[in-house]
Amino acid sequence: HGSNYTIPLSKDRLHLHNEIMRFHNKGWGYTKIHRHLVNNGFEIGKSRTTVDLIIKKIKKREKFLSQPILDGYRNFRLQFFQ
Repeated sequence: HGSNYTIPLSKDRLHLHNEIMRFHNKGWGYTKIHRHLVNNGFEIGKSRTTVDLIIKKIKKREKFLSQPILDGYRNFRLQFFQ
């Protein structure tokens, strides 16, 4: 089956993720980012830790999508049992 990471994000969600990562890369903490998002009208959960979870998911998604694509099989063994 496919991965959830290959499903494209909506424009709103992509805009939110870009905004979060922009401030995260500037060194802001997730509490400060959450306060900024709420004050600027972004749709985000009430808890400040939602920003922290989104950051973790973004990093996990980037790690998954940046994996090298392997073509073929390498270094495996077969065992036959009777």
